Amino acid sequence: MGNIVTYMQEEQRTFSELPFHAVDSLICSVICYFDFDRSPVAVRAGGEETLLHDIVALSDWDALCAGSWLEDSKETGAFMQALMASRRYRAMSVAFYANEFSNAVEKQFSAVTLFLGQGDAYLAYRGTDGSFAGWKEDFNLCFRHVIPSQRSAEAYLSGVASATGSRPLIIGGHSKGGNLAEYASLVCPEGVFERIVAVYNHDGPSFLEDPSPRIEDPTFAAKLHKTVPESSAFGMILERRSGYRVVRSSALSVFQHNPFSWEVEGTGFACQDALNKSAVFFDAALDEWLRSKTADERERFIDTIYDLFVSTDAGSWAEFQSQLLANTKKLVGRGGRLDPETRAFILSTIASLGGILKRETLKRFRPSPRTWLPFRKERYNTSSSNRREN
Repeated sequence: MGNIVTYMQEEQRTFSELPFHAVDSLICSVICYFDFDRSPVAVRAGGEETLLHDIVALSDWDALCAGSWLEDSKETGAFMQALMASRRYRAMSVAFYANEFSNAVEKQFSAVTLFLGQGDAYLAYRGTDGSFAGWKEDFNLCFRHVIPSQRSAEAYLSGVASATGSRPLIIGGHSKGGNLAEYASLVCPEGVFERIVAVYNHDGPSFLEDPSPRIEDPTFAAKLHKTVPESSAFGMILERRSGYRVVRSSALSVFQHNPFSWEVEGTGFACQDALNKSAVFFDAALDEWLRSKTADERERFIDTIYDLFVSTDAGSWAEFQSQLLANTKKLVGRGGRLDPETRAFILSTIASLGGILKRETLKRFRPSPRTWLPFRKERYNTSSSNRREN
C-alpha cells in the first residue's frame, strides 16, 4: 500500500486532467509546514506568485523543514524530490505567506496560498509546530471558545478572498490547521463562503462550542471533508459529528498523526468503516474527563503544566529533548516547589483521568454474562455430539 509520497511519484496528471481531491489537500497541508522565511527564493506576503518548484529546488531542505515534524521524518527527502519532479505539483505557485508567533498571547499561526494552475486557490493553514506556545494554543481549545490563531485564520481568508477576485477557494490544513480551516469557513462573510469549493480538515480537533449556526447548514456539510487516521487521538478531540472518513495508517497509536503514514489506494485514501476500538475507548475517556471539569479547572491545569515546561528554559519539544535528563530534573524540581494547593489540584486532576480510564476499561472489557454459559448446569445436559461441537 502506498502513501502520499508514492502517490506523488506515480500520479503525473495535471489538475486539469485529474481534479483536485483529498489526497492533494493533505499534500498541500504538508507543504504549509515549510518555513518559507528560510528560502533564498522570496515568498511574498502579498499576491506576487513564486513557483513552488523554484523554492524546493533552490532551498536548503533542512532549513525549509526546520522547526516542524518534517525535520525528523525519514520520508521528507523523498517527499521533496517527488514534489520537485512532479508534473502535477511543480507548476504550482505560492503567495500570501503569513507567519506569526507570540509567546505573550500563546499564538502560533502560519498560512500560505497555493495556486493550482487551473484557477483555484488553496489556502493552507499550518498545524502545530514544535514550540511550547503552539502546543499550549492547541490545548487552549479545551477551555477557550476562540484562540488567537482562529482570529488570524478568519482575517487571512478574508484578505486572500479580497485580493484574488472571483477565484474559487479551497481551504484546508493538517492538525490544528484543519481546525483553523473549518473555523475560518464557518465565520467568513456569506459572499466569501459561496466561493469556497471545499474545506479539508485532516485530523484536526473540533470546537468547544459551535463557532456559528453555519455548522448545521447542509451546504457546509457538503463542502467539509474531514479525515482522521484509524486510531485518531487528535482529530477526535471535541468532535461530536459523524461525517468523517477513517483512513488506514501504517503507523501505530498517536504516530498515525504523521501524514506520511496515511495509506493511499489509487487516487484516494484507503479507508475503513470506523475507528479502531482503542481509539474509540481513548476518545470516550478523554471526552468524559473534559466534561467532568469546569472550564476554569481545565485552564488552571493546562496553564500550570505549561508553566512547568517553560520554566526549564526550553522553548520547544526539540530543545527539551536535546537535554532530556537535565530538563526532566528541572521539571520535577519545579513541580516539587508548587504550593500545596496547586500540587494537590494537579495530582487530583491526573488521578481523575486515571479513574475514568479505569472505569472505561472495566466497562468495555468486563465479560458479558453470556461468556459464562458454558459453565452453567444445563451445559452438561446436552448430548455428547453437542458437547463436542461446543
